[in-house]
Amino acid sequence: MRTIARSLAGTVAGLLILAPAAAGADPADRCTHESWSVDGAPLTATLCVPAGAGARVTVGETFTRNGQSVDRTIDLDVVDGAEAARAIDTIPLDAIGSSKQLHLTIVYRAGRATVEHALLLPGAVVLK
Repeated sequence: MRTIARSLAGTVAGLLILAPAAAGADPADRCTHESWSVDGAPLTATLCVPAGAGARVTVGETFTRNGQSVDRTIDLDVVDGAEAARAIDTIPLDAIGSSKQLHLTIVYRAGRATVEHALLLPGAVVLK
């Protein structure tokens, strides 16, 4: 019985020690995810925004396809009092196995960045 109590106490203590580290991590609700098919394989886009962004927001972008990833950032200027801020970004996909480019309109609203429009080039294939 003492072993079980010690084990339980150790587990609780470990969770309490890890809790502050988890609290400092970027919560999942500050990231958005989109998926499309590019050249017959899924392409996933993840956009993350740090907490407490001010007049300039740096959006972290990750594009994943066939187990390969491309990480980028884009800055958005937020006008005081504006409902949303937008930026245009063109991402070459050659690093993840496609000769195409992804042309995105990114919108920042209420502390989150999302893909508003997505176009695959060449060919102007509308993804979103």
